[in-house]
Amino acid sequence: MQRRNSPSILLYSFGLALALSLVFNGYLLYEQSRQRSIYEYELGDSVHSFDLVVWQQQLSECKRANQQKDSLIRQLEQAPNAPPLPAISDQRTSSR
Repeated sequence: MQRRNSPSILLYSFGLALALSLVFNGYLLYEQSRQRSIYEYELGDSVHSFDLVVWQQQLSECKRANQQKDSLIRQLEQAPNAPPLPAISDQRTSSR
């Protein structure tokens, strides 16, 4: 009879060891993901603010460049001695 009970005790021991191992690994994964999320939050917040500053600088540079181009176009339009713009002619009539 004693020999009959030993496989069930052995299976019970393996099952218990497996369950404890799974619980411990789950706890380690939880701690690792929590630390990683804290690190990413701290890093991501500073990176996000840095990206925002860079984006704002690029936007202001683009606005400034567009304003310069617009003012140059207005100056050229208002010039009294500016040559007339070439008229667009129909390709069929000019080739005949």
